[in-house]
Amino acid sequence: MFRFIPRLVAFLLVCGIAPYSQAQNMLVTVDVPGATETDCNAINKGGIVVGYYVDSGAVNHGFALIKKSFQSFDVPGAQATFFYGINDLNQAVGWYTDSGFITHGFLYIAGKVTTLDPPGATSTNAWSINNSGTIVGTFIDSGGLHHGFTYSRGTYTTYNAPNAILTAITGINSAGQTVGFYDDSSGTLHGFALASGKFFSLDYPGAADTVATRINDSGKIVGYDGLSGLGPFSGYIESGGVFNTVNFTDASDTRVRGINKGGIVVGRYTDFSGVVHGFMGTP
Repeated sequence: MFRFIPRLVAFLLVCGIAPYSQAQNMLVTVDVPGATETDCNAINKGGIVVGYYVDSGAVNHGFALIKKSFQSFDVPGAQATFFYGINDLNQAVGWYTDSGFITHGFLYIAGKVTTLDPPGATSTNAWSINNSGTIVGTFIDSGGLHHGFTYSRGTYTTYNAPNAILTAITGINSAGQTVGFYDDSSGTLHGFALASGKFFSLDYPGAADTVATRINDSGKIVGYDGLSGLGPFSGYIESGGVFNTVNFTDASDTRVRGINKGGIVVGRYTDFSGVVHGFMGTP
């Protein structure tokens, strides 16, 4: 059972429904009650969604959406908490900001929080975890450079995309295939995938910037793209080299963050009033 022991608050789910005409599917708004911003970042095969929300005091909290109720979670002593990944065993990862405003990755298993910091890291983000317990993310070294990393059985492995000045690994599936994004020397963002030791660049046709965020066990990749690194962005689902756009109705910005084995996607969108909402749906 997925349990939040340090801090547990249950809420009723408040959601709105909007049609997604491009792919004849339905995307559903997910808002934590009372929040000024809600971000949905990952979903597992059991339908548990994790993410974070911002309260009326501008404080960030992690949350899990389980059977139509929200459970709010804060790493003890943290200034801010963010959930970004969950596997099918209900093990979750994310990052938190400590009292000195340093960012650390963390692993959450059945009420226990383990801090994750690669050697020499000054800031760490844990993005995703697969069913074998391998964690992927990004960290900043003492020289200010951003590197991707994997963490498995106590060992950190650093990865840098070819010719990149910034690398982030954001998703991993059960086969160990990973996705992420990198910044080249011109400042352009590119998505990428790593499979069987091979590197594949991933660019949405016609877009200036592409970010890949997750890959599921069927090899479907999700993320978002835009005309510049500042947005606005459109979400996408990629499969077999074919990209399909995901735009929430009446949104100025859509970002797909996660996808589970069943193809349910989660993410965030910004309405035309500038408010950020989470969403989920089945393409």
